[in-house]
Amino acid sequence: MFFTCGGSQDSIDEVESSSNNIDTTTTVQDTTTTTTDIIIEDSTTTTVQDTTTTTTIKNKCDDCEYISIGELNTNINSVPLFAWNDYQRISNENIKFENATFEIILNIGPSTNLYFLDNEEYLQKGINFWQNFALPEKYYGFFYNYSDLDWAINELNSSGFEGDMARAPCRDGVCSGANSGIYQRPPHFGVGTFGINSSDSIDTYRYGPLHIHEVTHSVVASQWIGIARNPQQSANDASPCWLNEGIAHAAGLSLGVGTYEEYLNIRSSQVTGRHIRSPFNDYSPSTILKYYNENIPGICIKNPDYVLGYSIGYLTVEAMNAMAGADSAMHMYSVMASGRDFEKAFELTYEISWNDAKPIFAEYVSSVISNLFNS
Repeated sequence: MFFTCGGSQDSIDEVESSSNNIDTTTTVQDTTTTTTDIIIEDSTTTTVQDTTTTTTIKNKCDDCEYISIGELNTNINSVPLFAWNDYQRISNENIKFENATFEIILNIGPSTNLYFLDNEEYLQKGINFWQNFALPEKYYGFFYNYSDLDWAINELNSSGFEGDMARAPCRDGVCSGANSGIYQRPPHFGVGTFGINSSDSIDTYRYGPLHIHEVTHSVVASQWIGIARNPQQSANDASPCWLNEGIAHAAGLSLGVGTYEEYLNIRSSQVTGRHIRSPFNDYSPSTILKYYNENIPGICIKNPDYVLGYSIGYLTVEAMNAMAGADSAMHMYSVMASGRDFEKAFELTYEISWNDAKPIFAEYVSSVISNLFNS
């Protein structure tokens, strides 16, 4: 099973379960679009090798600026800057790709006119950023409009995948979403389906951030390759949905634009332009805390509030990145793949229990969303 995680901001507030991860969420105020998704540790990380050790995970660089969880609500404007800076640090360190076996394979529909021609470049940029973690050997990207849907079904089948995966980004005669993850059968290649619709060409999210978002989903599930029979299902079952979409959206927005000013602009448009219709327009601390509590791994993918992963989840991961490094959430996923549950992996990574952290995050995220809506 993949996740639903991308789509234009004019699509509906709904998540569909399929063999891929797909983004079909609604946005109301801006033209920013999101899409859907399927989905090793570096030298600074302490590896957790069994279920009895309690070694704290180390992901920070020694001379970088970070913020403590107790400072989130008193230094609210420093959080996006510290997170952004750490993404750029890691991206610059990983600008040279060292994995000679990895391959990106793109397939474009015969009648599909791409409005963005740097698809492979931004998929590779996302892979470069995560190269110190487990990766699939290959990532297949299928780009097609609705007229080429039958072509996409056939191409997926001929590539060894399930053709019906092509339907995930399409609805009501339009293919506009995106979906990415790890294929359920060995050798567990990454697979992404990207709907192409000409009206999306005005959306800055479509010009890089979406691609990094989607490929991040595949990297998340890759942490279970060689460990679980179905890495994608194991990743789905281990992760709260806010974290699954939060890590992808934070990476996509941070690495898909060129300047901090652009980042703040797309950050604001993504948070305020999505999921604001009732009943998803209450961002009080108590409601956000309730959302965290009801985001049960393996179950939350069916929740109607899944869409809040692109706002609440994203801002939560941004805060986590400012606290412990922009790759800290992926370190947490690698710990979960080693057999720890989410709460233990969180505590090892951030040196505070999730139970103690979540009310602080709820207050912080509530304040950020209020500021963005009122700025």
